[in-house]
Amino acid sequence: MYINETHVMNKKVLEYIIRGKKHDNVPIIAAWNSVAKPYMEQGSHPDVVERVWDVIGSSLPEDCRCLVYGTPALVHPKTGIILAFCNGTSYCIRLTEQFVEKALKAGAKTYQKWTGGGDMDTLRDLGADWVFGWWLNGEVEWCQIVYREIGIL
Repeated sequence: MYINETHVMNKKVLEYIIRGKKHDNVPIIAAWNSVAKPYMEQGSHPDVVERVWDVIGSSLPEDCRCLVYGTPALVHPKTGIILAFCNGTSYCIRLTEQFVEKALKAGAKTYQKWTGGGDMDTLRDLGADWVFGWWLNGEVEWCQIVYREIGIL
């Protein structure tokens, strides 16, 4: 298990994940089951973690589940590129340009206003290849294709 900290595709995502966190004793990447309650105490709703790890993650050819600075995520095991991560009561998925367009037409969003007053714009904060997951029917297939494409980088 590894994460490519220097790859341009991870730069903004890592910056977003570590924003405002104290990560003195938290490794950049850890096994998904290296903590006592991986679905419950990692800063995201358990339904979101289940969607990312158990639905999207289990559809991929290899186990990509991990914690990135304590955040449940999927990371390509060969390239070390982040494919998806949990984000409180939502999750973000990396897609190709073609699938970003399809996801948006199907109802996915790139902007969310948080109840605490802040906001997130995946285009601004992560890059043009990210959307908020929305429990859409095509997400699993789109993520499988992105997994394959990222595997040949």
